[in-house]
Amino acid sequence: MDPHPAAQVRGVPLRRDMSWILTPLLNLADVTSGVVLTRDGLVLGSSSGVPREDAEATAAMASSALAAGRALRERLTRSEVEITETVINAADGFTYIAPAGDRAAIVVATGPKANIGALAYEVQLVVQQLIKALDEASSARTPGRPA
Repeated sequence: MDPHPAAQVRGVPLRRDMSWILTPLLNLADVTSGVVLTRDGLVLGSSSGVPREDAEATAAMASSALAAGRALRERLTRSEVEITETVINAADGFTYIAPAGDRAAIVVATGPKANIGALAYEVQLVVQQLIKALDEASSARTPGRPA
């Protein structure tokens, strides 16, 4: 008899490539690319046309930007905060970074004609989908009865 029987799990396992979560954002006018990342800077997915090396560098920098933004805000306000978005406005467009809970984040790049208000709204909808997918994946690793 096996002393370590396989635990039954419930839930839906996380897809290895989370690029699908970017689809609604990439359909917005002037959104050019995106990356899905863990909060510690690992790539979960990226839009087509983004080389793996660029996705990895983007994920690392976006993770650092969120951490730096939080540290900056906490230092100035002397209170613990959670960053809800970081927007970099450049002459050639925007870079929008949004955390998805404490486990992941999304970063997208746009051209100069992007509607940042519409993007912010759509990103928050996508963030909720990403959080749900991550929660379901966590449940898949939780011992219990199969779903």
